[in-house]
Amino acid sequence: MNDTHLLISLDWQGQLHRIGHLEIHKSRGRENYRFIYERSWIKHPNRFAIDPELPLLVDMPYLNNHLWGAFQDISPDRWGRLVQTRATGIFLSDSDYMLGVSDYMRMGGLRLSHNHAPDVFLAEHTNIPKLIHMRQLETAARHFESGIETAADLAILAQPGSSLGGARPKAAIEDAGELWIAKFASQNDTERISLWEAVMLDLAQQAGIEVTAFKVLNAKSDSPVLLVKRFDREKTLRTPFMSAMTLLGRNEDTKEGASYLEIADAINRESAQPAQDRLELWRRMTFNAMTGNIDDHLRNHGFLRVSQGWRLAPAYDLNPTPQPFTQRVHQLAFNQSVKPSLDTCLELAEYFALNQSVADLALQKIGKSLGDWQLTAKRHQLRSDEIKRMSPSFEHEASQRLISMATKTISRSRSN
Repeated sequence: MNDTHLLISLDWQGQLHRIGHLEIHKSRGRENYRFIYERSWIKHPNRFAIDPELPLLVDMPYLNNHLWGAFQDISPDRWGRLVQTRATGIFLSDSDYMLGVSDYMRMGGLRLSHNHAPDVFLAEHTNIPKLIHMRQLETAARHFESGIETAADLAILAQPGSSLGGARPKAAIEDAGELWIAKFASQNDTERISLWEAVMLDLAQQAGIEVTAFKVLNAKSDSPVLLVKRFDREKTLRTPFMSAMTLLGRNEDTKEGASYLEIADAINRESAQPAQDRLELWRRMTFNAMTGNIDDHLRNHGFLRVSQGWRLAPAYDLNPTPQPFTQRVHQLAFNQSVKPSLDTCLELAEYFALNQSVADLALQKIGKSLGDWQLTAKRHQLRSDEIKRMSPSFEHEASQRLISMATKTISRSRSN
C-alpha cells in the first residue's frame, strides 16, 4: 500500500486559500481517492464547490475509485500524458499524470502540495520555455512524433499544464509574462491545421463569439505554429477553470449522449450571467453546426469562475472538416440528434430563452462571418487549392440559407 496525502489550495483573485485534502491510496496497480474540505474554506464568503460531486459539507469525506473531474481538469491532455509516459518509461496512474504537471503551467486555480511541505507546489519546474525557444520546441515535438526524441526533447516538452487540446503536438511557452499554448503541425496532417484553426477562431470572433487571443507564426511555411493565449491567466493571476464535462457531472465513461441542452441547463443553475451565457452557447452551437466543428465534446467547452458564479470560457479548439454536411456527426447532440441542422438550431433558440430580435442579430453576425470565410482564409495565408479542399466545411445548403437570411436582415436594417 502506497499513500499520498496532498493539500489542495486555490489561487484566486491574488489570494491563496487552503481548501481541502486529497488522499491517494495505491494498491495492486489501482487507486482510490478520499477528499475532504477545510472548514475555513466552507466558511469563506467566496466559497464554492470545486466539483458538483464534491458539495460543500463540513467534515464530509468523499470517496471514489476515479479522480473527480476537478482533478482531471488540472491533469494533462493526451499529448501531455504521452510525453510524461515516454519521459519516465514506467506505468503512470491518473494521480502520477496529475502530479507530473508543472505547477507554473497548471490549468485553473487549483494547486497541489504535500502536507509536510505545504508551500512547495507540485510539480516544481523552473525551466519554462520562452518564445525564443520556439524552433527548439517545434523540433522536439517533431522528434517525439517520429519516436526519435532525446532526453532534452522530453525535458522541454514535459511542461504543458493544460487539459485542453487532445493529442496534437503542443508545448507551453511564456512570452512577456503571459502563458501561451503553441500548437505545431503533426506529421500526420494532410492540411495546415494550425492555419485552419486560426481561420475558425477569426470567423468565430467575427460571428460575435468570444475567443482568446491568438497569433500565427510562420504562416507561409508548410509548418505554421498557432499560439493561443491561456485564458485562465492574467500575468501571475490565476482563474479557476471547470470543463463542461466536470460541470455536468460526467466523465469519460458517461460522456455519451451529452448535449448542448445539458450545458444550457447547467448555465441556468451555475452561471453568474445566465442570459448572456445562454446566448453565447447558442451562438457557438449554431456556428459549430455551420462550420463543421464536429469535435465539440464536453472538454472543448469550459467555464471560468467569477465572484458570483461560473461564466463560459472563451471558445477554443475550433477546427473545420471537409466532410459533407449531410454526413457529419457531432460529439455533442443538438437536441436528440448529433447531426447538424440549421432548422434545429433555430428551433432551439426558444429553449435558450432568446427573443426573436436577439436571435436574428446573432444569426446576422454568424451569416456575415460565413459569407466572408474565403477572404478570412486568404488573409491567413491559405492557398486557393487548400481553400477549395476545405470548402465543404463552409459551403452547403444550410450555410447558404443562413448567409441569405443574414444578407436580407442587413438589407432591411439599411433600408429602415
